[in-house]
Amino acid sequence: MIDSVSGEVVRRTADAVVIDTGGVAYRAACPAGTLRACEIGRTALLYIHLILREDTIELFGFSSLRERELFRQLLTVAQVGPRVALQILSSIPPDKLVEAVASRNADLLMTVKGVGRKTAERILVDLHGKLAEAGEGGTEGLFLTPNEETALRALTSKSLGFSAREAREALTHLRGENLDVEILIRRALETLGSRS
Repeated sequence: MIDSVSGEVVRRTADAVVIDTGGVAYRAACPAGTLRACEIGRTALLYIHLILREDTIELFGFSSLRERELFRQLLTVAQVGPRVALQILSSIPPDKLVEAVASRNADLLMTVKGVGRKTAERILVDLHGKLAEAGEGGTEGLFLTPNEETALRALTSKSLGFSAREAREALTHLRGENLDVEILIRRALETLGSRS
């Protein structure tokens, strides 16, 4: 199972990126927001969802764990395949999508190309309550921003050695400040150091 791919972005198309991981290049279809964040020649990290069929293997890449989880939730809905799920995530930001499902806003879902009334209503019925639950309990990491996710990986690396729970708690206190990764790590380390 491929969980994530990290490497240099060597090519970008209208709906996918190709990432070289050191001699092996992976092509992953991505939502629009992830595509915009992947610049050719720069290093990128994509969280991967793999779909294996008899005749093909498809990779779908996301800039955050939250976005990948929303994609997976959308795939549980009848009549919503990977292309429609990508189109939804390309057209509606994650927060708005969660809000639309919670408020049963079929009209917003119907603004997405390929989503008619029946499909929109099916999404609302099948996912109502499920997306809100994704922010509770042990899955709070799904809602980290890309910078917070990078900081979390650094804090839980072998060199720093903090547990995921400790690191998440420290990062949660810095929410809303829109900090760069380096500052997030430094501030989180100050918080974690003051507890020991």
